[in-house]
Amino acid sequence: MPVKTFSVEVQDDHLNRISQVRKPVLAVAELIWNAVDADADHVSVFLEDDHLGDGIGAIQVVDDGHGIPHADAEGLFSRLGGSWKGGGRLSRQKHRILHGKDGEGRFRAFSLGRVVDWSVRYDAGNEIRQYGISMIKDRLKHGELKPEEPAANGNKPGVTVRISELDTYPRSLRSPSAPDELAQIFALYLRQYPDIRVLYNGTRVDPSSAEDHVQSYTLPNIVTPEGEKFSTALEIVEWKMRTERRLYFCDAKGFPLDDTVPGIHAPGFDFTAYLKSDYFAKLAAENRLIASLDPPTEAALTSAKDALRDHFRRRASEKSAGLVEEWRREDVYPYSGEPVGMVEEAERQVFNVVALNVNHYLPSFQEADEKTKKLQLHLLRHAIEHAPGSLSKILSEVLDLPADKQLELSGMLDRTTLSAIISASKTVADRLEFIQGLETLVFDGEFKHEVRERTQLHRIIADNAWMFGEQYNISVDDESLTEVLKKHIALQKLDIEIDEQVKRIDGRRGIVDLMFSRNIQLAGSEEREHLIVELKRPDVKIDSEAATQIKSYAFAVAEDERFKDTKTKWVFWAVSSDIDPFVRRDINQKDRARGILFQDDELRITIWVKTWSQIINECKSRLRFFAEKLNYSPDRDSSLSHLKTTYHKYLADLFTAKDEPAEEAAPTEQI
Repeated sequence: MPVKTFSVEVQDDHLNRISQVRKPVLAVAELIWNAVDADADHVSVFLEDDHLGDGIGAIQVVDDGHGIPHADAEGLFSRLGGSWKGGGRLSRQKHRILHGKDGEGRFRAFSLGRVVDWSVRYDAGNEIRQYGISMIKDRLKHGELKPEEPAANGNKPGVTVRISELDTYPRSLRSPSAPDELAQIFALYLRQYPDIRVLYNGTRVDPSSAEDHVQSYTLPNIVTPEGEKFSTALEIVEWKMRTERRLYFCDAKGFPLDDTVPGIHAPGFDFTAYLKSDYFAKLAAENRLIASLDPPTEAALTSAKDALRDHFRRRASEKSAGLVEEWRREDVYPYSGEPVGMVEEAERQVFNVVALNVNHYLPSFQEADEKTKKLQLHLLRHAIEHAPGSLSKILSEVLDLPADKQLELSGMLDRTTLSAIISASKTVADRLEFIQGLETLVFDGEFKHEVRERTQLHRIIADNAWMFGEQYNISVDDESLTEVLKKHIALQKLDIEIDEQVKRIDGRRGIVDLMFSRNIQLAGSEEREHLIVELKRPDVKIDSEAATQIKSYAFAVAEDERFKDTKTKWVFWAVSSDIDPFVRRDINQKDRARGILFQDDELRITIWVKTWSQIINECKSRLRFFAEKLNYSPDRDSSLSHLKTTYHKYLADLFTAKDEPAEEAAPTEQI
């Protein structure tokens, strides 16, 4: 009997949609669901090594279910919605609650690889028979059904699904957490049918061994705009293991259909929540689940989050009480007797919450000896009681957040840490303060005539390379042109030796203020870009003499025979508070961007003239979004205080002795 081809009767876009999943483990889960729906008692997932030994060459899912009769195979594979499961809610032989019913699960395998082969064995009455089915992702609407034949002696019914020619190496499937993810997905089902055994690459998927606490809640019914009512429940499983928090949308029996983040703050707990309602099964059948949360789902999700918060507040109190009792037995708890007054009671409550989190997040603390624990707990109490200025402010800012902001913060804390958020916010705040302070130094009449170029302005700018672009790192600070080129040689790893000084065209030695190097090269390019910044004291204009000198710096670099043919772009900025009319006309030419004094593509040189106002306004524009989100507006006094504190070693005399005369510019070495 020859191989028979069959066609899948469905639109291409629908077939492509159901052959995709967001996470590889969900595709594996679908194949396991197919197996247990076919009354399999044992399901094993195998990850075959590739030829290199460090990746996955193929994925196999092997089960001992009842298989599919050869006569039914073409009909089941060629029509979606025609699954044998659609005729009832229970499996054929063992009467288990069915997970799938539309026949779509088998096509999820194509989200993992290009080729999928099914090897099927079934009981034909007087013998076990076997056959194969092959499909390719490139031609999903066409498959091959191989002829059947008697199975080898000893073979039992079952199905082996093998996915090969993997689209990409799905590294998450190799993760030690993969069995834990499957344990979360199948937790309710495997607890209901404990005789089922699922192995993932040799590791048993066993949720019960990892469960710490299970609690169920009845939630308000979901009511649709048409008046339909769907009962809704929430089941919370707390795990002993560290795991990613997920909230699964399930049908009423607890079969996960999709998932999302819980969106609540529950420090010290690793959990999975199962939001159960047949309304979600209805949405999933219509392909409307999660893609865009409708009002009934939003309302159910809000109720679930409220229940989760209440649950974990109560559980935290229980855990805290239990932990306190344990510490008291160990004689390491830093309080004795009952609290005296409301203040001490509040202090203890704060201490217990903080200590509970320390105990959870720092395994070394849990494993410490009693003497070490006692010392650390007493230090923690001291910090809470004697640092009210910082600690109470942090607590009030967190605890008094509006509900929606608490959700935002808890969502962020699922992906990052509070210290990282604070650090990032401080970086932005410091930049806002710096720009405001710099604007005062270069424009305010009280400072602009007194701030010195090299020992003050130059020094604080050198510490803030971000002003000129995040892509630059400072390379040279106040060095001769010779050192600029030496730095270039080091960056490019060139076999060139500089045995004499590089000088300007007029023969004089030149000093550059700051040189920045682009630290991320363009993809596929060996080109490096250097930015050289020449700073002028705020009360000095860029005139024709200064313009000529910056050109001489640039030409000295470009014309030096040691660097003519290197793949390097040189950009020069001359910066001051004002530009005289002669230079202003030069930088406003129709044939080039405004601000360019000179440009030569062959020499790979561009010279810009910039004002402090331009640079400061560009920085403010880049920071405006963050300033608005932080609701942070530095003022003159706070920004000057920031400069005075942060750059004390450079600016101390500027703030303490403003009557000192400003430093005179060097007559020949500066622009």
